[in-house]
Amino acid sequence: MDDIALHSAFEPRSPRDAGVGPAAGVGGLPANELHVWAVPLAGDPEPFLAPLSAAERERASKFHFADHRRRYEITHGALRHVLAAYTGTAPAELQFRVGPRGKPYLDGSAAGAGPFFSLSHSGKLTLIGIATSELGVDCEKLRHLESFREIARKHFSEQEFTRLEALTETARLLAFYRCWTRKEAYIKALGEGLTMGLDTFDVSIDEEPRLLACRGVGESAEGWAMLDVSPGPDFVAAIAIRAAERAVRRFQLTLDA
Repeated sequence: MDDIALHSAFEPRSPRDAGVGPAAGVGGLPANELHVWAVPLAGDPEPFLAPLSAAERERASKFHFADHRRRYEITHGALRHVLAAYTGTAPAELQFRVGPRGKPYLDGSAAGAGPFFSLSHSGKLTLIGIATSELGVDCEKLRHLESFREIARKHFSEQEFTRLEALTETARLLAFYRCWTRKEAYIKALGEGLTMGLDTFDVSIDEEPRLLACRGVGESAEGWAMLDVSPGPDFVAAIAIRAAERAVRRFQLTLDA
């Protein structure tokens, strides 16, 4: 198996042993907490297959490459196992719906008691964010990009691009990934997808994640918190959440034998 180097803060834990569930509060966790689950995508997908729905199995079968199929199966099986612990519902019984622009939510009997969630995968790792209010997570594996300045010029706001250009050459790539993941996390939290321009709001590009300004979307930067949840030295990740700052608990998913 290809090992993923994770920061020590991501403690290996089964969802059933994480102290979550209906007894922990509305949504299955304390209102002042935000939980992040890291899910390595290498290895045998068999333990994750049982709870998948017929629709998920059909979609998995359509992947041309076995590696892509495995990553999909592990990601969606893991999501079901994690959400089952928070809702007190069997993984296979969870139902989902999508918002107007494709953002997923819990549906059916678990919808009222369940939390909000967001997932992102890059390389051989998936991150799942869980909270009691709207959130979005984005994770990117660090890679050298020859065109990152052109991508930034095209998609970042004027203020962000100016800050990026003011950095030294060696500092720009990390700042680019910080900016990109924070912007993607905010758009995912809103559920806007590709309908919202990345240059209609500003985020920080330094070590401290912040939403700095919103323009023309009926939102205020003061109503949001941003957090760095980078899972390991080879990844950059951010969460945007419609709430005040939350205490973050980090887990690496393991399943009971």
